[in-house]
Amino acid sequence: MDDHIAWYMENDKYEEALEMAKENSKDLVRHNVLDVGKTYINSLIENEEFEDAASLCSSVFGKNKDLWEEWVYIFAKIQQLKVISPYIPLQDPRLSKAVYEMILNDFLRTDLQGFHRLIRRWPQDLYDLMTIVSAVKDRLRELPDDCILMQTLGDLYSYDKRYDKALAIYLKLGHSDVFELIQKYNLLHSIQDKLVMLMQLDADQALQMLVDNISIVPMKVVVQQFKEHPKFQYQYLDAVFVKSPNAGQDFHALQVSLYAEFDRTKLLPFLRNSNYYPLQKALEECEMRCFIPETVFLLGRMGNTKKALNLIMVGLGDVDRAIEFAKEQDDVELWDDLITHSMDKPSFLTGLLNNIGTHVDPIILIKRIKEGLEIEGLRDSLVKILQDFNLQMSLREGCKRILVSDCFSLMDRLNKVQKRATRVDDFKRCDCCHDLLVQSNFQEITMPIIVFYCHHVFHEECLPAYNMESCMICHSQRRRPGSGFGLGVK
Repeated sequence: MDDHIAWYMENDKYEEALEMAKENSKDLVRHNVLDVGKTYINSLIENEEFEDAASLCSSVFGKNKDLWEEWVYIFAKIQQLKVISPYIPLQDPRLSKAVYEMILNDFLRTDLQGFHRLIRRWPQDLYDLMTIVSAVKDRLRELPDDCILMQTLGDLYSYDKRYDKALAIYLKLGHSDVFELIQKYNLLHSIQDKLVMLMQLDADQALQMLVDNISIVPMKVVVQQFKEHPKFQYQYLDAVFVKSPNAGQDFHALQVSLYAEFDRTKLLPFLRNSNYYPLQKALEECEMRCFIPETVFLLGRMGNTKKALNLIMVGLGDVDRAIEFAKEQDDVELWDDLITHSMDKPSFLTGLLNNIGTHVDPIILIKRIKEGLEIEGLRDSLVKILQDFNLQMSLREGCKRILVSDCFSLMDRLNKVQKRATRVDDFKRCDCCHDLLVQSNFQEITMPIIVFYCHHVFHEECLPAYNMESCMICHSQRRRPGSGFGLGVK
């Protein structure tokens, strides 16, 4: 068997020799699997078949740490560390840190992408973190703008639990992992001076994180950070208001101008739902921008309803909105101003005739219309007024019938209640003479008694003859809870 293997090796058939050595390892005397394998690997290296040589190392060296380290250095001498790096064992056996650091340094000098992949793939305890960090920093002095190197350094800082430095690098690179890093390692206290960068990186994620952590990152800090970026202020305060309308009440005055600047559609709902902005400043802002609907609302809220109504009629020329505003305020003088303003505007009169009937007597409006004034749809408007009047009368009649029915029903119930017997306990005393109403044997009552609805009880003889219909105690206190009802019991 040794002769066969020797013949294969003499004729450069190392693969067959190795296969035979593995199959007959127990019968070999002059050869062994390791020697045949090493000779085969040397042959492949001499022929510059480095990939095949590296792939063969695992089956030849197995778990022998010393052999692995010896051959890694051989590959290093021939500058082929990249070729053997995928086959190097990481756990069983685990080589010395110097070996892994040597490979990493080779990649750092020649292949930054490969270096980054190894840093992310290899366990951090294979090498000395500080040594590799120092090496990366030195390389960065040569390539200060290399993003791969910076990202790798950020990963190394993260492995070393120096999350603030990792965070700063990720933010500089605009790396999306920054939000995961903040949440995972609770770095909210470390981002309070980096909020603008977070918004520029991903506004949606940044806003969600800030709104959910107001107790950690106070609103005052956020608003101050965004001072030079008013759109970020708008986005942040709007998100807070949507989640909790009262949470940012100290900044509602600022929100008025921000909504006016960036999203007018949200301004009026905000004005309606907040009570924490200064009305005068909000009014000045809306007047400056000629925001008529918002100005009308603020004037109404401030009580200046006449000016608000005039603004609707003159500024907007919208009779329907003017009528709606008058309905909301429910002010007779406001209706009178609206009617007066509409006298020379047929279109306004048509709107009033169609909508005023349930709020103001339409006769008042009709009497004030000038003779000869042409009003489009007047006949239809008058018909609608009559129909509304008939409907009101029908409703009133219906309500009257219901009220009368309820009155009779309640009166009947009251009458039945008043006819019921009233209980008088045996220990009860006369509210005038304070004697017992019932004798000690409580078998009979010595004299008739009078019980009033106020629950005062008297002997009949104790009441003055001229006043048997009202309780003299309640009468003396100027209270008349009800007419007296006497019940004589013998």
